[in-house]
Amino acid sequence: MPSTVTPLVREWRAIKREIDALMTVDACSAWELAGAWKGLTGDFDGTEEAFRNSVALGNTGTNEVNWMINRLNLGKFQAGQDIYARVGAPELGQFTLALREGFAAGAIAQAARFIARAEEMQIEWDMEEADDLLQAHAILLDAGIPDEQIASQLDVAGTVLRRLRIRPIIVPLATSADGLFHGVTYSLTVPVPALEAFEMNVELAEAENQAGIKKDVAFDVVFEEVRV
Repeated sequence: MPSTVTPLVREWRAIKREIDALMTVDACSAWELAGAWKGLTGDFDGTEEAFRNSVALGNTGTNEVNWMINRLNLGKFQAGQDIYARVGAPELGQFTLALREGFAAGAIAQAARFIARAEEMQIEWDMEEADDLLQAHAILLDAGIPDEQIASQLDVAGTVLRRLRIRPIIVPLATSADGLFHGVTYSLTVPVPALEAFEMNVELAEAENQAGIKKDVAFDVVFEEVRV
């Protein structure tokens, strides 16, 4: 009788064996790998436990940044900002690695402060990476929108993403047209047809209203279908 075990199940079992084997020689890295694995399954609590164990055992050079990435993948933006605040400073050696994820988390003012500190320290890096972030910072600073407000609105979108078990591609967009419009939009690109993305936006609007989110023309969060 042919096996009913699917290739995906075999792949997951192989990953589990790899983690178990690594646990005996490098538990810190093994827990980091376990956290990423749990993140792929959508298990937020399991992801948190695994990364917490990894960080408690030491610094792999990537475990805290990967913890932040997995929080964002699971729609936990304030939690992602919390990690960025403690690992993104240029003195800590992960400044460029963490900057993109800090922007994705909505930690725009925090990232701008880290950028200013990196410039004071004369750290050499590709400043072009920060252009969009600094433009977004200028817009939101003028509008009086702090990182915490950004995270609150993104976290509401996260509840929709977790319900549907969807991992988004996070694309922050800063738009500035003199005399017309200045705003920042977080486009959460999702692998669904246009109609489903529209329905997700309807659900998001209702959830924002229930959560008491105060909308501002200078900041918005939207779901967008993947365009091919």
